[in-house]
Formats: sequence, structure tokens, C-alpha cells
Amino acid sequence: MPEGNGPEDGGTSPGLLGAVIDGSAESVIVRDPSGRVLLWNKASEALYGFSREAMVGRPLHDRLNAHHPTTIAGLERHLLEQGHWEGELKRTTASGEERRVEVRWTVLRGPEGQPAAIIEYGRDTTRLSGIELESRLQAHRYRNLFQAMAAAFWEIDFSEVSRLLAQLIRGGVKDVRGYFEAHPEFIDATLAAARVVDVNDKSVALFGAGKREDIIGGSLEPYWPPESRHVYAESLLAALDRLPHMSRETRLTTLGGRKIDVLFTVCWPSGHHGRGTVLIGIIDLSDRVAAEQEVRASELRFRQLFQAMSTALLQINTTRQRALLAELEARGVEDLAAYFDSHPGFLLTCMDAMSIVDVNEAAVRIMGARDRSELVGQPVTRFWPPSSHPVIRRSLLSSYRKQTSFEEETVHYRLDGSEINTLFTLNDSPELRMRGMVLVGLTDITEREAAQKALRQLQSEFAHASRLSMLGELTASIAHEVNQPLAAIAAHGAAATRWLSRPEPDLDELRAINANMVSDARRAADIIARLRAMASNKTSERQRLSPNLVIEEAVRFLHHELMAHEVDLRLELADGPPDIEADRVQLQQIVVNLALNAMQEMKRACCPRPRLKLMTLAGDGELRVTIEDSGPGIPPQHHDRLFQSFFTTKATGLGLGLSICRNIIEAHGGRIWAENIPSGGARFVFTLPIAG
Repeated sequence: MPEGNGPEDGGTSPGLLGAVIDGSAESVIVRDPSGRVLLWNKASEALYGFSREAMVGRPLHDRLNAHHPTTIAGLERHLLEQGHWEGELKRTTASGEERRVEVRWTVLRGPEGQPAAIIEYGRDTTRLSGIELESRLQAHRYRNLFQAMAAAFWEIDFSEVSRLLAQLIRGGVKDVRGYFEAHPEFIDATLAAARVVDVNDKSVALFGAGKREDIIGGSLEPYWPPESRHVYAESLLAALDRLPHMSRETRLTTLGGRKIDVLFTVCWPSGHHGRGTVLIGIIDLSDRVAAEQEVRASELRFRQLFQAMSTALLQINTTRQRALLAELEARGVEDLAAYFDSHPGFLLTCMDAMSIVDVNEAAVRIMGARDRSELVGQPVTRFWPPSSHPVIRRSLLSSYRKQTSFEEETVHYRLDGSEINTLFTLNDSPELRMRGMVLVGLTDITEREAAQKALRQLQSEFAHASRLSMLGELTASIAHEVNQPLAAIAAHGAAATRWLSRPEPDLDELRAINANMVSDARRAADIIARLRAMASNKTSERQRLSPNLVIEEAVRFLHHELMAHEVDLRLELADGPPDIEADRVQLQQIVVNLALNAMQEMKRACCPRPRLKLMTLAGDGELRVTIEDSGPGIPPQHHDRLFQSFFTTKATGLGLGLSICRNIIEAHGGRIWAENIPSGGARFVFTLPIAG
């Protein structure tokens, strides 16, 4: 502040500037950014009735009880952002009279741009006529709107352009549009003739000017690139047609030469024609245009990827299906799976509510269509056979739980009604869900399924060959097993002959002998039946079995081998374990195979006291079977390859036994592994699920 005008001396020693301010007919008030008065001239004393001493250092707005339709705090924020504000306030004088005051505020800034003070010029408008007051209010509203809007506003002197257009019409030009197209230099001349009268602060920022004066007074020519001048020509035609306004999207050039995408609006309000000026509004669309271009590029990339994928892709409209599920939620249905169970027809209703909206070329090919039109618009029910409905049910439950992906192997119909095996994948991302879509992928795995079927057949044949080989190794044990009941039958027959030779045969003893013969004959028949089953190549037949009984039967096959190798066998079977669901012959094959391997390894290692322990244990929904030996254990270099096909440590082995055991166990839903026992020996363990 100038000397003699600061708050420290109350302004009692006015200098030359102070005298000028005091001599002003307008109220002049200077306050600091916090609102406290720094300077109060004589016109302010006369207007408000407060002396200088009563106001300096006091909050201006509180002291004068200022109020405005917009809050005073809001006006202050606008002032600090824009640097100035003008409008009308209501204030209360020292006598309690309320007055309307027209004020203009300007921010005075320090060397570093920080607000240092605010100067106010004020004029009492309380006694102005209604017409004059309304005129002033309209001017203030226009000025504040002009400056405050986020759009760039330009006021253009169009008088010289109007003269050029009038001269053109008087010259007899009828087709003005054609003239503009044939004479682009005329458009250039009108751009040079249009002069900028005023711009708002948004225009300064948008077009890269340092201040308003960098634009005001110049022509429009620098801002209109050649490729956009046809839009400017459209605005001239709109002026000739006396339209109230015209809007177009176009590109303009900033003072720095940068091209910006804008919405250009020119306005001739009613009654404005002939006054010489027009109002132009410019809204920056650069971000929106860039976003739209990115969206278009993204959609193009998606479309190219969509069509290029070898996997069949189908976009499915799920709007109606989701509405059905939303209706269930509104009715309080929380368990969709239970609702499907109690309403079997609802699954088909959901499937009928989903339709195909787009497919790629791979889908056309896989589904056997000639083109997209044969698939688009079809309900999904058309391509999902009843055998695949459980898969659709699970996919709907997955979507209902807001899971974003689903994958399962299933079967689909082609257009000709034939079936194909597919890997069905579902993408239900939040973005797709918002658009009422899901993306379905179908990979044709028909050939893979055929190959797997052939592999299963080959594995079955290998298992059969393994059983035959194992039976060959067990020939002596089998002969011993069959000889026992046959020898018993022969002995019972000789005894019966002797009893019959007596003068008085003992019929009770003969009946007992006959019963024993029948029992031994049945035991021999059972042994033969087990051998036939073991030797046969029947398909797997699973049934509920007692695991202990199956293991005890398998041990009978091993009786002779155990005796020949002098192996001490110990059974530690669980007491009354729950049943399992398995194929009896295959399970016995595993037990016999693992036990034979153990006995052969112990013999090869010349173990002095070969021992074999076979245990069962039930718990956690599964049965665990363990076979332990006292042999040399598993060499570390062989551990990871034990269950690989054709891996063997035997000179004459095929390397299929353990591989077949693993395939059988995994087919039953179990696991098998091997490990060394810390105290010595090897341990083989396999698990099977308990029957439901």
C-alpha cells in the first residue's frame, strides 16, 4: 500500500494517491485476503455511514451484513480463482438501512502471484429506476456468465463480414453455397474481416494465450485451419438464412499451432441481427474425441481378434435370462440350485431366454453353418442337447454367484443335428455383465476324445496283459490253491468208500463227509472263477465291496509265493472299515502286483529276514491301503520315475505294472505314491474314496 494509506496509521496522513482516492465519487475500499479493511475513502463513509476509524481493521462483510443470492464465501472463491468479480450486493448502513450496492472486485497480487489485497469500487443503486436496475443486472449476469462458464466465449465484430455478404448479394449471386465452394478466397477474406471484441478467461487458457489482449482485436483467420473452413462457411450461410444459432463439431488451431477438436456454436439471438456482433461458444472435445477414437480402435482390435481366433466364439445376449434371475431374487429366492431342483422346467426357460448375437468364423465352421446368419438370433437351446443341460445348469449357478469364468467338457449339436465333443468356456466379466452379454468359447475336442478312448482301450489291454503275466508268475501258488480243495475232495471220497464198505455204514458220518466234499468243490470252483476273472479282459464293473475281504482274497493268491520266498506276512486290517466302490478284480490286481514287486526286490537284495506288512485305515472320507517291505528301499534316482510307463529295474520286466496300478487308482478317484521308510524298506500307499 502507498505511504499514508495502510492500517497502521488509520490513513490519517493521506498522500497524493490517498487524496485522489478520497476525491473519488465512488466508494473505494481495500481489504486484505482475510476480508479486513485496509482503506476506506470518504465516499464509503458517505454511503455506509461508518467512519474510517470504525472500519479499518474490521471484517468488511460482517460489519456491513453483506448478503447475496450466492453465498459470500462462494463469491470469494470465484474472485480468487478468476481475479475479479462484479455484481450487486445488499448491505446494511450504520443507521440500519438496507441498500443495494453495485460493486466491482479486483485481486491485487504480490511479486510471486499470491493475493495481496482486494480493491472494491462501489455505487449505490438503491434509487435507480426499475428499468435501469434491470438493465444493470442483466449486464452483470451476462458478464459473470461470460467469464464463469467452462466453455470458451468470443464476442466477434461481424459488421465488415456483413458488408461483404451484402455486397455479394447485391452483385447478383444467387447460389451462395456454390459461390463459397468455387471461391475459397472469399471465406478467407471474411475470416480476416471478423474482429475479436472480447473473450473470456476460458478462451485464453484453451487457445494458449498469455492474456485476453493477445486475442482481442485480432481476426479469426489464425484459428481456422483450411480443413475446417467449410464449417465457418456454414455459419455464414446460417447468418444469411437468419437462423438463431448453428452448432458443428470441427477442429480449430491454437496460437501455438496445436489442433483441437471442438464443438463450435455461433449465436444470433432474436433481435440481434444488424447489431454488428455475434457470440461464439467453443467447447473443447479433445478428450472425448480421443476417447472415442480409442474406443473405435479397441473395438476394431477386438473384432479382428474375435474373428482371428481358432476357438469358436459366440456372444450371447443374457438380458432376458438375467431379468428372470433378478425376479427370483426379488421374490426372496436365495438358493438357485434348490429352485432348479424344484422347478425342472426353469432351466429350459433360462436357456430359451438366451440368444446368440454374434459369432466368429471358427464358430460358423465348427457348428456346420454356411454363414453367420444361420447362427445369429438362435436361442442356445438349439445347440445344447439334453445331455449337456447339467453343464448349463452349473454355468448358470457360477454366473449367479458372480464368478467370472467357467470351464467344462460337454457335448453340442451342430446345425445338422450331429454331436461334437467340446471344451465349453464362459467369460462373464463385470464389463460384459453390464452390457447383458457373456462370451462363450467352444473348442472342438472330438478327435481328442476319440484318442483318449483309444488310449483307455490300450491301457485296458495292457492291464489284461499284466494280469496274464502276473498269473504266470503265480502258477505255483495257483496250483497249490486249487490242489488244496481237490486233495480234500479226494480224501473225503476215500473215507466215504471206507465207511460204505463196513457192514453197517454210519449214515451221519457219510452225510458229513458228503457236505465237506460239496464245500471243497465250491471252494475249488470259486478259485477257478477268480482266476477266470483275473485272466479275462472284461470292462470295469464297480460294486460296493468290503476292503478287508478283497485284500484277504488277494493274499490267498500269494500264499505259495510267500512260502517259497519265506516271507513273513503281517496283516493289520482296520476293524470293520466302511465299504468302497471299486472293481474287485482290478483292486486285487493292484494288491498282488505291489506285493509281488516287494517280494522280488527283497529276494534280489538277499534280505535275511524278508517281511511284508499290509495295512488298511479308514478316515477323512477315504480308505488308505499301505504295503511295507523290509527290502533295500527305492533308489533316489528312480523315485520320480517309478510310475512312468515302460520304466523297470527288472531284467525281463516290461515296466507296465506300476503305471497300470496308477491308472486304475486314479480312475477310481484315488491316489498312489511310494516312499522310503526311515528304518529301512519301501512303502507303497494308495487311497480310495469311501462309498457314498
